[in-house]
Amino acid sequence: MTLCCSPNRNWPSVATIALIGGLGPAIMAVPRASAETGFAEYTELDVIEVTAGVPTPGDPRLQAANISVLTGEELQRRERLTLGETLQELPGVDSITAGNQVGKPVIRGLSGYQVQVLSNGMGVDYQQYGARHPPNIDPFLAERIEVVRGASSLLYGSGALGGAIDVQGPAFDFSGDGTLQTSADTLLVYHSNNDQWDAGLKARANNDILSLYTGLIRRSAGDLDTPNAATAPGSGDPTDPKFTGRLPHTDFDQANAQFGMGLMTGIGEFDVRISQWNDENNYLLPTGKGIGLWLRNDEVQVSGDLPLASGWTLNPTLSWQNNLRRANSEGRTREQGYDGTVHLEFDLYQARLEAMHDALGPFDGGTLGMEYAHKTQYSRGTTVLAPGGEVSNLAFFLFESKDMGPLTLQTGLRHDWHSVTADASKTSGDLGFSGRVTHDYSVLSGSLGAVYRLTDRLALAGNLARGFRAPSLFELYADGVHGGVAAIQQGNPDLDAEKSLNLDLGLRWQSPRLRASATLYRNSISDYIYLQDTGEARGNLPVFVYQQDDALLTGLELEAHWDLTDRLELSGALELVRGTNDRTDEDLPLLPADSLRLAATYRFDDRGPIREPYLTLKVRHNASKDAAPGEPFAQFDDMPFGTASTDAYTLMDLEAGIALRAFGNRLARLNLTVSNLFDTEYRDFLDTYKGYTLSPGRDIRLSLNVPFGG
Repeated sequence: MTLCCSPNRNWPSVATIALIGGLGPAIMAVPRASAETGFAEYTELDVIEVTAGVPTPGDPRLQAANISVLTGEELQRRERLTLGETLQELPGVDSITAGNQVGKPVIRGLSGYQVQVLSNGMGVDYQQYGARHPPNIDPFLAERIEVVRGASSLLYGSGALGGAIDVQGPAFDFSGDGTLQTSADTLLVYHSNNDQWDAGLKARANNDILSLYTGLIRRSAGDLDTPNAATAPGSGDPTDPKFTGRLPHTDFDQANAQFGMGLMTGIGEFDVRISQWNDENNYLLPTGKGIGLWLRNDEVQVSGDLPLASGWTLNPTLSWQNNLRRANSEGRTREQGYDGTVHLEFDLYQARLEAMHDALGPFDGGTLGMEYAHKTQYSRGTTVLAPGGEVSNLAFFLFESKDMGPLTLQTGLRHDWHSVTADASKTSGDLGFSGRVTHDYSVLSGSLGAVYRLTDRLALAGNLARGFRAPSLFELYADGVHGGVAAIQQGNPDLDAEKSLNLDLGLRWQSPRLRASATLYRNSISDYIYLQDTGEARGNLPVFVYQQDDALLTGLELEAHWDLTDRLELSGALELVRGTNDRTDEDLPLLPADSLRLAATYRFDDRGPIREPYLTLKVRHNASKDAAPGEPFAQFDDMPFGTASTDAYTLMDLEAGIALRAFGNRLARLNLTVSNLFDTEYRDFLDTYKGYTLSPGRDIRLSLNVPFGG
């Protein structure tokens, strides 16, 4: 969806749009005085596309939903191994980790099935019931990542209670005069902490009819290193970790790839995208033993962009996803081969049709759409971690926008029919019943939002949205040892669908040198689903069972980006989130600790061949955080070593980079990042290794990106 610059919309005097959470501007237009009128007119410099949660073209600052976008050099600089780590500097976004692995996004205290991850606008399933199950997506292969904070079921259906993250591949380019144009980018990265090497290649070719791209990356890492510290038992302090220094069984290997082809025809554009993600890794268990895992995800998408008469455009998409998860029993690492303990595989077929329109009736523009999804899952392992079965969903939705002077209204409705069926014939173990058991859910969701432009620099935004999430096969019928979290987990077939009512209220300021926002939110969730420790044990493992109660999440997000001078940039973000179980008045599980991030960047003069040199100092402070009673990993508060609750900590990171002229007008970039500069001992509350070890020590990351062609 293309944003255009129009002087009759009270645009700022310099239209710099804070697309990156207040941490980096994207210049759209600059003003010039009209010789005829004397008023400012705008010369378009760049085109910025916003697709997530947006019914019509417009300034992202003037959308009712809270949207952040990472793209271009900013995405390249933040790109890391996992999706969660790539996004965690955005306000309201955190990451569940296991050392430096996993990177599972958390938005406003919600994660897993409560946050919808998408690939080019289509929902993906990565068996996200597990705290240590990462999205099967490589950020290096993305061209842009859009994050919507707050309930987003209107456009993305079941699973978007907390928000949505759309990871998009390269856009197809049909520019040119018929001759073939080619370009490529290479990436080489080294991490000192775990001796990790990354090597990647992205290439493009296009003319005015055909557009192609491909991407490949290989990542290989040894064991993780934490600061050396006293270890328990034997140290005299039971909260000391069981392991420090070099941690065994924390290595991994990945090989990921994508390919895309676009064709421009007389009736519109047709695209095909193919991707594969492969990961094999070990996890360290509290016993000191390792457990091996093999993960694979394949995707194929076919889509179209078909302009019609009278301002309508059809966007059909068909997709197929195959996901495979295999895991060993305790003590058998990946080097020893697969032992058949956990074997889960599913096929997910989806069809989505969007009809986007200009002015229609009382509205200035919007989207009508329908979506159908069907998933078939097989559980073939000796442990019934999750059952086999089927999940289907049919939905119809509309999203419309109306401008009335300084006021913009946005509203929409959606209805979903969702079905979950556990099937004993698709499950190798005992489910406690034979045949099939089906659970049906019918839910209406919607949103109503408004943005009021108080001045040409200040806007007030509010959004009221209803979301929903149907329980998963795992939450309904799980029954077995989950080795990755050292616990037995059981489902609950009596679960109802979660339903939320989310209210956002925000102030957004934008001037040539200062971009800032303040957002308050309240998310009330009926029948909130969570894992609870029963207090029982089986074979020395705690037993966790899914339950549900009403819950309330509230929070505050502050962010600012200040160009103090032409060379010195200051930025900061504050995040506070509270979540309470209405019945018990206790904290919700796995909420992030309160955090404050500050950064200062100084940009030096170019010197000879060295271009755009900069130095950034970052400080991040996380407050102390007590584990909620009975939440996953809370058992470590009662062990003779480690802890589930964490102390406050402050870390410093250093980043520096230069650019060098490479080929044509493109720049090669060399970046150095030192994370945890002083090798501080700490435990992050969302690091699932916190119970028996420390979070990662100092890491020196050196990356080189060299472009060719273009």
